[in-house]
Amino acid sequence: MSPNFDLTCVVPRSGRTLRNFLHRLVGLGANAEEIAQIVRIIDVSKGSSTPDLPAVLETFRNITRDAPPCFSVFVDRKRAHRPYRIGFLGYEWQVGKHRLRVEGEEPHNGSSLIKLDEVDFAIVGLDELLSMTQYYLRNPTLVTKWGMYNYHLEKPTGIRIAGSAMLTSHNAQLDEQIQDMVGFFLISKPGGRSRSPVDFETLSKHGRRVYVKGRYTGIVHAAYPGLHIVSVEDVEEAVTSGERGSVGIEIVQSGNTLKRKGLVLHGPPLFLSESLLVVDYDRYVQNTALRNLIESLKPIGYFEAERIRQFAKWFYALEQNLGESWIEQPAVESLFCVPEDVPEGLRPYRLQTRKWKPDDRYKRGEAEALVERSRQQLRKCYETLKARNSPN
Repeated sequence: MSPNFDLTCVVPRSGRTLRNFLHRLVGLGANAEEIAQIVRIIDVSKGSSTPDLPAVLETFRNITRDAPPCFSVFVDRKRAHRPYRIGFLGYEWQVGKHRLRVEGEEPHNGSSLIKLDEVDFAIVGLDELLSMTQYYLRNPTLVTKWGMYNYHLEKPTGIRIAGSAMLTSHNAQLDEQIQDMVGFFLISKPGGRSRSPVDFETLSKHGRRVYVKGRYTGIVHAAYPGLHIVSVEDVEEAVTSGERGSVGIEIVQSGNTLKRKGLVLHGPPLFLSESLLVVDYDRYVQNTALRNLIESLKPIGYFEAERIRQFAKWFYALEQNLGESWIEQPAVESLFCVPEDVPEGLRPYRLQTRKWKPDDRYKRGEAEALVERSRQQLRKCYETLKARNSPN
């Protein structure tokens, strides 16, 4: 039996990334009313999570009765009590000339399904990508920014990052839409007897206990094998309920939860992440429909001007929200990139670039100059934001 769709895409079955990607499809011609109904149920369904399956099924029948038939009940394995929850299963939309099937999955399964040749592309964060594909990378500890990922792929795989999906959501600090960037930061509970700085090298040297969410322990151990890693379900809760000076490593976007719980953030992150267009490159080369769709989604390169503006907004909003609770805050341009990243593959590439991977023999000097221009441009965007929002 032939499918009635042309292409397949995997997205998280719940949460902010799913909601933002569906809104993005509206701009490409997907039915706005259908997507509005779906988003409403996604927002409501989070509160129906419970280990009581009959109760979830009853809620499912009630809230999905007048909605597009695209939901299912799944087990939320990220929670220790493994509750049942309503999530996005799948739906098809006409996007340009092509029929697209969008399927909901666990976030970390996106790259796995590409590896198994079961999906054309996925919306995946670098955190999930690193968790699931370290095996393919020459040195995963050097991949601290998504623009370095393709360069470090060493073993055979079709998995490639086409670029940023440029998904945005409302930021209360700036009262505007900003990109869904996050950092994998050290956080701590204020106080404690230790006077040593809270940074990755010092903690690793002294074998300090650090709380890490289970699915990220492999990434952290690969980067800092000297850390005493304690796997937990909820890092912020473990740090909050621990003794003074307790330390964890957590994904931070806006800093709202840290601020509410009285925790502090330290230094630069282990790596940066955002929603990415991750594509089966072998299919992309062979499939005209896939090439057309990816081009219509307009993946954004690491150094493109719009992404630089969004990075400045994200950094400034986080800085303003946390204030003095961000200890040893790095300069915005050093967080974005440093000259030492260039030899490790942080250089521009386009959809026309072979294997979406910078070539060490091609325009290396131009790439180094671009990195420096990008840093200057980012600093200018950041200073403009500060001046615009200054009370004076």
